[in-house]
Amino acid sequence: MTTAAAGGDRARPWLDPALDVQERVDALMTDLSDDERVALALADWTPLVARTLPFPHYVDAGSGVRGVEGATAFPTAIALAATFDPVLAQEYGAAVGAEARAAGYTVLLGPTLDLARDPRGGRVPEALGEDPYLSGLLGAAHVRGAQGRHLIAQLKHYIAYNSEARRTGWGPLRRRGDAIDVRVARATLEDAYFLPFRAAVEAGAWSMMGSYNRIDGEYVCQTADLLDIPRREWGWRGFYAPDFLFAVRDPAAAVAAGLDVPGLEGSAGRTPEMLGTSRRDAIVERILRALVGSGLVDDPPPASAPPSTPEHRDLARRAAIAGTVLLANRDRALPLGDEVRSVAVLGPAGADAMFTVGGSAAVTLDQRRTLTPLEGIRTRAGDGVRIASAQGSWGDVPLPEVPAAAFTLPDGSGPGVRVERVSADGSTVQEVAACVAFRGSAQDLDGAWPRRWTTAVSSGRTGLHRVSLAVSGQATLRLDGQVVLAGAREATRFIAGPAYPLQARVLLEAGVPVPLEIDYEVGPGILEPALGLGPELRLGWQQPDSLIDDAVAAAAGADAAVVLVNAASGEGMDRDGLALPGDQDELVARVAAVNPRTIVVLNTPGAVLMPWIDDVAAVLAMWYPGEQFGAALAAVLFGDAEAGGRLPLTFPFDRAQLPGGDAVPGSAPTQVRYDEGVALGYRSAGVRRSGALFPFGYGLGAAPVRQEVTGVDVDAAGAVVRIRVTNLGDRPTVHVAEAYLELEGFEDDGAALAGLARVPIAAGATADAEIFVAPDAFQRYDPDLGSRAVVAGMHRLRIGLHALDPGQTVTIRPSEGTAPQEPQAREAPQR
Repeated sequence: MTTAAAGGDRARPWLDPALDVQERVDALMTDLSDDERVALALADWTPLVARTLPFPHYVDAGSGVRGVEGATAFPTAIALAATFDPVLAQEYGAAVGAEARAAGYTVLLGPTLDLARDPRGGRVPEALGEDPYLSGLLGAAHVRGAQGRHLIAQLKHYIAYNSEARRTGWGPLRRRGDAIDVRVARATLEDAYFLPFRAAVEAGAWSMMGSYNRIDGEYVCQTADLLDIPRREWGWRGFYAPDFLFAVRDPAAAVAAGLDVPGLEGSAGRTPEMLGTSRRDAIVERILRALVGSGLVDDPPPASAPPSTPEHRDLARRAAIAGTVLLANRDRALPLGDEVRSVAVLGPAGADAMFTVGGSAAVTLDQRRTLTPLEGIRTRAGDGVRIASAQGSWGDVPLPEVPAAAFTLPDGSGPGVRVERVSADGSTVQEVAACVAFRGSAQDLDGAWPRRWTTAVSSGRTGLHRVSLAVSGQATLRLDGQVVLAGAREATRFIAGPAYPLQARVLLEAGVPVPLEIDYEVGPGILEPALGLGPELRLGWQQPDSLIDDAVAAAAGADAAVVLVNAASGEGMDRDGLALPGDQDELVARVAAVNPRTIVVLNTPGAVLMPWIDDVAAVLAMWYPGEQFGAALAAVLFGDAEAGGRLPLTFPFDRAQLPGGDAVPGSAPTQVRYDEGVALGYRSAGVRRSGALFPFGYGLGAAPVRQEVTGVDVDAAGAVVRIRVTNLGDRPTVHVAEAYLELEGFEDDGAALAGLARVPIAAGATADAEIFVAPDAFQRYDPDLGSRAVVAGMHRLRIGLHALDPGQTVTIRPSEGTAPQEPQAREAPQR
């Protein structure tokens, strides 16, 4: 606590909680000298420290507090989104906020509100899914929880930042080319990408982070109109900061555009001459308003305290369970009952399981607390159930380095790999290396890094080989002239979390050399000494072995088989497709062939293809569940808790159904056009035309239910839909009712989620509930007005079980009345 007393402090009125926020800010502005105001505008916090006031001190917090020893590793944000539960999201935000404060931080970098436009986007699991309404609902709840702990939530990443390809530009750091340029209509921004940010601002968020990308040729952090919209149209009075290092290319332009704080890298090229008196004072006032308004001035963080608590760890477990989505459950394969006396646990289920996303949203695991899936299942099963385990697949990891003995020079003159380098003066240098393994110095920003490896590779075994490239930069690998791997990564592992390999499977014949060529360029590789990041490339392989055979044998002898599969994702990379990496599809298919009770656990960042879906008994989507992975999985498998999640994004039949598919793996276009408008995910033309493997909003509860609309009320405050839900099963469940609104005149955009209700209901019971649809759901951007406005007409509101469920439709004229169709009951399916 500061020294502010209940009666105020006449010498320091900014410490008087009896005054309103603006009065306190005005008093502090008056106390600051011109030089001190300049210092604050340059991110020199000395004037605040001199007054014993808190200052902006940032910490990444995508799924817990990054870089803090002992912090709780919560489920990642996409798992939180799958809960469809704003109450839980607020509790989650409060817990993360409490841990950030305990570690001494004042600004929480999060929540992330970027929409999942491209399902391959590396940071999809860091955000809250593809739907603006759901992202805004949960993002706002997260903000209320976090800022309720007296700190500042900084929303990420404003705006239209939806993939990692070329996000920071291309080429060496000193000569880095422009970042990706997003071409997007203003209406699309207003009716999709702005919406979750606006909801979080209306919940009180005090800060926003400007994104790396350009929009229509201009960097977001240097575009006055984009930065002014929240202030002019939403009434926002907080402060902007840019993303790290690359978001500002012209500091003077950023200052003039309205960017407040220069960033995490000190003044970042900003000078007093760029400011001007009015701009300087506006910057300082916004920072002070956030510090006072958030409660930080009255309640600064403690010096130090243990971050995690038993309550937080219990929340991590509950959130992981609530975010688990039951996608398929044939013949009541789940839960595992007393008839199951043996279980085979297969795949990356031990310490090699993926618990968190990669990059700035990752949390370092406390191994003393982390419960692996295998340990969780064993603990819950007890002595009465035999648990067998087998690796089956290594999952999505870099493979062991290909040894020097496998390589022969292209001309057959001896062992080795021919390496071509380009020196700083542009001349070409040829040399011979023992193998394909290179790591450059992050300090040598203009180093003569290899651009091509040429060799012949041979194996001592015949059969399918897995190959991997660990790459920081862009690489293309050809075998016998055919492209086998092509892709780009900013780093082989970004800050924390899983590694980011490129993977493929190739057929090699024992003893037969195959020409191999790898082209490499720095591309998007981050060359940053402070982060230990520099150019890198390593070739790995896994020769034919018995891992899958061993797993099949274990599954054949068990009453049930649980197969864990994974895919790495995170900051600084995009996935190269939606297929499971490596040999994991083969593992699932072969296990399912010998065990009819095969349960697949998708430990993945989002949508994946499932060629085996009709052959397995059950599928669970668990995302990256955090440190309580094992406890949560065991609780769901054995029926101690319900898998309560619904899909926060679409699982398509194939990648081409969704936007953003024009960029093939290995390419990084400078310009991307958002021509689909607001038709993201389940609203895309491909999904509405052909359906989906599993649609947005889909998830099976613990029991089948019937829901029916019993009435609708409409007035100036919005619409309220009354529903009745009956549990048709013998287990309690939480039903999620979803309302999708299609506006007259905008039918080509599809119906959009506009409201939902979570309805707990006991076995055999009936419960009534209400779904609220806010007035802004009836609005669209009007270019003549330059703002969103209510769309006149008779609109269709469909109450269903997921985005593609025909459900029950009522027609609504905003503020005038409704004309419901004949009520019909709908039953939740069991797949």
